[in-house]
Amino acid sequence: MSPILSRAEKKSSSLGVGSVEKQWASLAAFVGIPLPGTGAWTGAMGAFLLGMPTAVALSSIFTGVVSAGVIMTAITLAGKKGGIGALAALALITGREFLAGKEDGAEAEE
Repeated sequence: MSPILSRAEKKSSSLGVGSVEKQWASLAAFVGIPLPGTGAWTGAMGAFLLGMPTAVALSSIFTGVVSAGVIMTAITLAGKKGGIGALAALALITGREFLAGKEDGAEAEE
């Protein structure tokens, strides 16, 4: 497993990660998104690859897990209408980002 981890560390070191505060906020947001593959295990791997201090990584992952739990609890308690509303909001945000990406790409070509 060492060759894989060393290659990942080499690639992630060129990303130019920001300050510890930015890393904390980014990791908490990533873990806090309740989608498959964005949980505590993946967040722990990301924190390791970013070289975050253990205490900072643990607090960030804990905050993300709690926020994901709050989001899922709110959607569950809202029932069927809440789930449909969450899907509609996700579709709007995704569509908006997709269209904004197309507009940026068109401007770059000109």
